[in-house]
Amino acid sequence: KLAKLACLFVLVLQTTAFAHGNPKEVNEKVIRAFHDAFPLAEKVDWKEKDNGYVVYFIENAIRSQIEYDLDGNFLSAIRYYQNPCLLPLRLSWQLHKKFGDKTVYGITETSSGSKTFYYVKLEGQSDWVTVRGNANGNLRVVEKLDKQQ
Repeated sequence: KLAKLACLFVLVLQTTAFAHGNPKEVNEKVIRAFHDAFPLAEKVDWKEKDNGYVVYFIENAIRSQIEYDLDGNFLSAIRYYQNPCLLPLRLSWQLHKKFGDKTVYGITETSSGSKTFYYVKLEGQSDWVTVRGNANGNLRVVEKLDKQQ
């Protein structure tokens, strides 16, 4: 009787977790890998892909998405935030040094394999600049837009 109750509890949990258009069943390895790494995740939403899953969630006010393969291995991630304090120190210093007259509007952090890049949208008095950087502080302007006067 206890086993039936436990099965019912797990079924209810899975049904609740995957409501609103989520896949009917996400591999247990993937769920365990996600919950072990992100126990405080909120607003979790799973989407099925050809050979894995993508999970969208919020943790510590940071919107994130992670792509997993069917075995629960991390493939890639994207995080969106505004707080420049979350950037690696070397990158933060270089941004301050080269773009000190601009403020950070938003940051998109992309991770795949062992590489992580940061796309930082900066707002100046008369323009917008998007800079691509890495943890070593290497920077490259990838977009510059003038504001209409």
